[in-house]
Amino acid sequence: MFNMATMAADECREDAQGRRWNRWEAQAAKILGREIVDGSDDDMLHDLYCDGCTPAEAVTELHAQLALIAA
Repeated sequence: MFNMATMAADECREDAQGRRWNRWEAQAAKILGREIVDGSDDDMLHDLYCDGCTPAEAVTELHAQLALIAA
């Protein structure tokens, strides 16, 4: 039987790929020393995650990009 509760539970359920991303993002946040900001930080880090970067590599790239923007 299909109902709204079942649909909502299915939409909220995290799959293996989502768990991998959340672990990767948590590692990047720990290296970064702060929470990941939804939006620009999150978008850039997700792109780097999809490119196969490690969290450390991604944080290094994020710092480099932020330094370019500040300059």
